[in-house]
Amino acid sequence: MFEEIKDQEKRAAHRSILEGWTERLELLITKASGASLWDDTGREFIDCTSQSFSLSVGACHPQVLEAVQEQMQKFTHLQHVMDSIPLLQLTSLLTEIAPKGLNKVNYCLEGSIAVEAAMKLAIKNKPQGRYFLALEHGYHGRTFATMAISWVPPGGPFPYYKQYVIRVPEAYCYRCAFDLIYPQCGLQCLQFTEHVINRVVDGEVIALITEPVQGNGGQISFPSEYHKGIRKICDKYDIIYISDEIQTAFGMVGEMFAADLYDTVPDILVFGKSIAGGFPLAGVLVRENLQGFDMAEHATTFSHFPLSMAAAVATLQTLKKEKLLERARNKGFYITQRLLKMKEKYEIIGDVRGPGLAIGVELVRSKKNKEPAIGESRDLIEKGLRKGVMFGISKYPGLGNVIKIKPSIKITDAQVDQVLTVFEECIKEIEKSIS
Repeated sequence: MFEEIKDQEKRAAHRSILEGWTERLELLITKASGASLWDDTGREFIDCTSQSFSLSVGACHPQVLEAVQEQMQKFTHLQHVMDSIPLLQLTSLLTEIAPKGLNKVNYCLEGSIAVEAAMKLAIKNKPQGRYFLALEHGYHGRTFATMAISWVPPGGPFPYYKQYVIRVPEAYCYRCAFDLIYPQCGLQCLQFTEHVINRVVDGEVIALITEPVQGNGGQISFPSEYHKGIRKICDKYDIIYISDEIQTAFGMVGEMFAADLYDTVPDILVFGKSIAGGFPLAGVLVRENLQGFDMAEHATTFSHFPLSMAAAVATLQTLKKEKLLERARNKGFYITQRLLKMKEKYEIIGDVRGPGLAIGVELVRSKKNKEPAIGESRDLIEKGLRKGVMFGISKYPGLGNVIKIKPSIKITDAQVDQVLTVFEECIKEIEKSIS
């Protein structure tokens, strides 16, 4: 049924697809496995995006597929008011591995909706509050509510939905908002955040939302003490701390959660993407002392989707059985060390960031003035694709200058070396063209 498609069908479909994210690649993918994709010509690509960072255990992992196929023979859909074995098993597994104190869980099928659930819970628990604090380069989704707390391209049609959001600079140490140098800066960004809470907002702050590692905003990682500082500020001012781990949870940073890596537990942790091995699933983990939802406050038709829940159970079992957290740490260390050596050789590589396999390489036209190499970054993406490697890019093509290398944890050693070879080839070609 899905073996081939006629050119006229493809053209007709392209005319009808409403785009809402970024430019469409001229690729027709027909097969995926592990860290590889194949197009309709049979050409293989090494995928360093893990398909929007949703395939920590790789594409079409046999254990995930087996679990879904088994569940398909029983039933594929239930209302959220009923129990199923996948639902109960997944909830038990999640609350067992969750950071300490996060022992309540709510599900949905999309990360943006999960972030909205976190926002709703925060409002319900601080009904006297007025504002959300968000980070300048944060990204949390594309619904009305989540666009308001996210970085979006300037000049868009939706700015009036941001009236109750205050943005503060994060610990983007490579491009400090205060022109200071870490660690001598004393994390001035934390002091400024506290200043905003004390002196700027004209009402109580409901919640502060962060990503432990910012993805779409530039693959920005923060010093460990920044996370602890955010936690202290939230405790001091009775602010609910929401951590958006949609991209970082379930192995990509070398731990099950970034909260484990940075030893900082939020009040609400948002998860998604990699939890179900490529099947849609998201949700929130919540502290027991927070009030939950009452009737009709938050529900979606497919929040109890047995196929995704079966896939998630298999994914969590696979992460443990195959020791993939350790694998992510080891491969991430190897890749970043190779990239740091390249940074010493090439003017265009300004910064290399981890942790684990959440890797970003910031490209600049000059290390001295740090002018973002935006066009060159887009060129690298195109060159990499022609050489058989699919890299990611921060923000949107034409706006970002950070190359993302975030492959499945199942990427092989040979594939890693090929990715790094291709990356360096592209860097050499681009440096030659601008020198």
